[in-house]
Amino acid sequence: MFLALSTLCLALPLSAAARRSATASDILADPQADPIARRQAFHRLCALDPDKADDFLRDPDIEIRLQAYYRLTKQKGAAALEQIATALDDESIEIRSMAVKFLVSLAKQNKEASELLARVAREESDVSVRQIADQALWPFHRETLRLSQDPDWDHTVTNIHSFELPGEDWSFKTDPQQQGHKKGWYETKFNDKNWAKIKQGYWEPQGYADYDGVAWYRIRFQMPEKMDSNAVELAFGAVDESAWVWLNGVFLGAHDIGPEGWNLPFNLDCREEVRWGEENLLVVRVLDTYTGGGIWKPISIEILK
Repeated sequence: MFLALSTLCLALPLSAAARRSATASDILADPQADPIARRQAFHRLCALDPDKADDFLRDPDIEIRLQAYYRLTKQKGAAALEQIATALDDESIEIRSMAVKFLVSLAKQNKEASELLARVAREESDVSVRQIADQALWPFHRETLRLSQDPDWDHTVTNIHSFELPGEDWSFKTDPQQQGHKKGWYETKFNDKNWAKIKQGYWEPQGYADYDGVAWYRIRFQMPEKMDSNAVELAFGAVDESAWVWLNGVFLGAHDIGPEGWNLPFNLDCREEVRWGEENLLVVRVLDTYTGGGIWKPISIEILK
């Protein structure tokens, strides 16, 4: 009797859910199958068993990987950080971007997520992905208008006086862990007497061969007595490749468009921060991700009316 019942059970047809699961698994097992069919099969499989999404984090189809990571973060939250760390190395910018945005949502309450964001800020090659991490971690934000960009200023802007800052004797220090801003390297009271000295130009030929990452520059200069003017700007010839700028301890703004910005000039308004007739301190934090690196063209003070 037992044998007969066993034989009968084996002969019974699979349930509809089991048949769908088997079919979805068969389609997904074939990387040459139609991509649309595989994606539909993935969704059917995960609808039956949400935990199956974990099996597809390395699927050759970017869309399936993306959905697998998305389901994972929704189901596990902070418990998915180990898998999200893997997503940060994915070839897909979209997947890395999704992973970083998930880390941002956790960073304030989760130390591991914050540390992973710091890794992205140091190592991510794509500027759009890196900027998501930078903006979440970076405590300095400012939007200012140059006089020529002010919609309320309807007069011609004339440069009535300009002078270049020194090209030599800059204090210089690398910051591979990107901790300088936390240590107050931009502050006027910070003592940089033990920093190296460097000239304007690429840092690699000046003793820092093959260094890619963040480095800081500090220099003091004398401003002339106050002139009849409407604005003062710092005019940078070019910085390879991104720059964050402070004058007299006050953050002025940034030039951060990624590697494409390495040879582009940019100006920052400093009419409120400049100290006429006194010594001023300029601090520039530079990020370089590929060769070269540094303040490689002159910086000028432009006095405008």
